[in-house]
Amino acid sequence: MPRHHTGDESPPTATGPVIDHEALRNRDDIPFHEQTDVVDDELVEQVAALADLAGAGITNSDGDLLFRRLTDTCAWKIPVATVAPEEDFAARITTHIQETIGFTVTLDAIEGVWDIRVRTEDGTKTASRGFVIFSASPVSGSYDLEAATPEGDPVEDAGWFDDLPAEADEIPGTERFLD
Repeated sequence: MPRHHTGDESPPTATGPVIDHEALRNRDDIPFHEQTDVVDDELVEQVAALADLAGAGITNSDGDLLFRRLTDTCAWKIPVATVAPEEDFAARITTHIQETIGFTVTLDAIEGVWDIRVRTEDGTKTASRGFVIFSASPVSGSYDLEAATPEGDPVEDAGWFDDLPAEADEIPGTERFLD
């Protein structure tokens, strides 16, 4: 298992860096999901402007799943971070969790990849968005949110849920962590 300590530049992970979600397409050990929807021009342009996302499902010893709200107007969702082109999905989500929630996490596995594509009816405009979802656990072994100390701007709220919270934004892959 990789070790993590203060000053370590790389996040702890059992998965290694993930720069291109498409490179995971042919891996037998990682579920790869594809979805294509026919939409209008405006929605294709909106999706084209969106970044890929890295997410993490963190379950505590009771089997409850961590959800967070970044702001008071944000919906509940599992920890998720935007990923720029050529950026490491694994590094982005571990950094995001440390900065906003206060947990240093180990990424235990890639739970799945979702490649969401949209196109116009005539196929002249297309866009896609990738989601790489990891399972993760705190390096310390502690799941105490009150004791966690974020290293950046903390989330508005975080909590453990045994079911999808009301008005949650269900990121692709969230269901893999709920009974």
